[in-house]
Amino acid sequence: MSEDTADSRKREVIVDFDLLRTLAARNFRDLGGHRVRDGKRVRRNHVYRSSHLAEVPLGSPLQTLQLKTLITLQSRMEVKHIGPPAPEMRDGVRWEHIPIGDQWFSEHGYTRRSSEPGRAHLELVMHFREDWQRFFKLLAERNVYPVLFHCSAGRDRTGVGAVMLLEVLGVAREQVVADFLESNTTFPNDLLTPKQLAPVFETIDEMGGIDAFMREVLGLDSSHLEAIRADLLES
Repeated sequence: MSEDTADSRKREVIVDFDLLRTLAARNFRDLGGHRVRDGKRVRRNHVYRSSHLAEVPLGSPLQTLQLKTLITLQSRMEVKHIGPPAPEMRDGVRWEHIPIGDQWFSEHGYTRRSSEPGRAHLELVMHFREDWQRFFKLLAERNVYPVLFHCSAGRDRTGVGAVMLLEVLGVAREQVVADFLESNTTFPNDLLTPKQLAPVFETIDEMGGIDAFMREVLGLDSSHLEAIRADLLES
């Protein structure tokens, strides 16, 4: 490869691995506590989201979660350059790597710009349907909770996963959006907006609701969704 070609590829990078590496163990929260439409509530201490866990500070509350399952949504290239979850996070825990966005990363970092501005988060779902199917089938298994899922920043892929999960659980949409926007406290210089989720919600509504969306887009059936609800909702 010529120097010019290598330099041009580096210039195409939108976010490099050096920056992503600094985001360890941030943007963490419990998705529990939300009230849903039928009066039930999402169980606390059952499902968490965060940024990558390649480094976890000594004494971090992340080390006390008593997880059964850890789901990594980073691409293979991210895991190669940033590292897998730290050994103390994987010890005695089922670790599943579901690489979302493999073709969007080079040896230097994240390189892809959305082909349709404003639809990037919907594209994250539509381009990786089989990966999301695997993610939700895993959440529907018995004895997987407590579970934590994460990407590198814990913002976009993790955010979209949380949006779909909270929709499945029946959380009010304004609360779903509020959880998505909570990442702005970690990333004040690159703010998420409600408009970024509009294409996702429009597609869900056009299909007749979240159950139809999960069935038609991700190939999940009612047994998967009911299993998730049974594990994560309480009266």
